[in-house]
Amino acid sequence: MLKLRINKEEELFEKLVKIGEDIRGACNELKKLFQGMLANNDDQVSSSMIRIKSLTERIAMTREESLSLIYGEAFLPDFKEAMVMLTQSLYHIATSIKDAGRAVSSRKPSEKCVISLRESLTSYLAIIDEASEKLVLMLSLLSKDINEALKVGKEIQMLERSGDEMKDNLITKLYEMEKDVDLITILQMRDVVFFLDDILDNMEESTLSIEVLYATLKS
Repeated sequence: MLKLRINKEEELFEKLVKIGEDIRGACNELKKLFQGMLANNDDQVSSSMIRIKSLTERIAMTREESLSLIYGEAFLPDFKEAMVMLTQSLYHIATSIKDAGRAVSSRKPSEKCVISLRESLTSYLAIIDEASEKLVLMLSLLSKDINEALKVGKEIQMLERSGDEMKDNLITKLYEMEKDVDLITILQMRDVVFFLDDILDNMEESTLSIEVLYATLKS
């Protein structure tokens, strides 16, 4: 079992876990925001968007602390590269969550479109929610057992592939509604779907960073 025991590495991994936990919180708020949109609850949409922005700002601060630690310590170059890659991909997850929230909350989409996409959107968000839980687990395993972290990363990659299928399904449904739904709603919801896809893509990117780290430690 491969473990990491250096104090500064532990400090860095703690910051990454903190980012992961805030991403988990932001994903939960994004789910609430969508629930508010589906229930036509403007207050829920607004309050969840505020919380997402707050969590994104906190993630940005922890990211800066992490990068400062990475560049300020005498880590091996390959280790630094893997950690920068991981830190940046985690930050991009957060910005994608915020972008998805903004796209949903910017205007009320057509009710007909919302009703038609309700089930697919709910399933898509469930995939993202599960992936965010595994993301926290993967990050928490870094300092304990990187082999187990890799296994969790593979599970995130599988969820990302499921998300790709869901994205294609949603885009197909959207274009089938072109004659019945206003163009602005079509474009709005297309952006929403692409931002949700970005969340999972960046989660997958974070798992690739762990693979790079593992290769670095073995060499």
